[in-house]
Amino acid sequence: MEEIDRIRRAAAQSVGRGCGFALLAIGMTMFGLISWPILAFRSGAILMALMAAVLELRRTLARRQDYRRTETWLLMGQQTDMPAARAQPVIVGILAETYWRFAAYAAALSLLCWLLMALTMAIQPPDAPWVFTKTE
Repeated sequence: MEEIDRIRRAAAQSVGRGCGFALLAIGMTMFGLISWPILAFRSGAILMALMAAVLELRRTLARRQDYRRTETWLLMGQQTDMPAARAQPVIVGILAETYWRFAAYAAALSLLCWLLMALTMAIQPPDAPWVFTKTE
């Protein structure tokens, strides 16, 4: 089980690093649009949903990938106590599971952004500077 935990940690580090950079980009996009909160939350929701879709795509493709060509394998020091025939399904299975977990997190954050956008739309004052649909 110690070897499995080592693979799980390497997979989480590998996928988490990529997701962290994506979250940084999404956060900076939302921050840049902070003057228009509805647009900021909408863009965050769309970009988080896109991130979840990409992670789901990576999950489906992970099972066809050679485990020796993954970042997880590199983070493990390119060595394992398992024979190669056993390492292939275990490592790519754990990697696919990790992609799925991070995709679920991204989908939850996307839903949160949609809810915050709806809340912002509901409580905005009619003369707010970010309201695009002013009728004069």
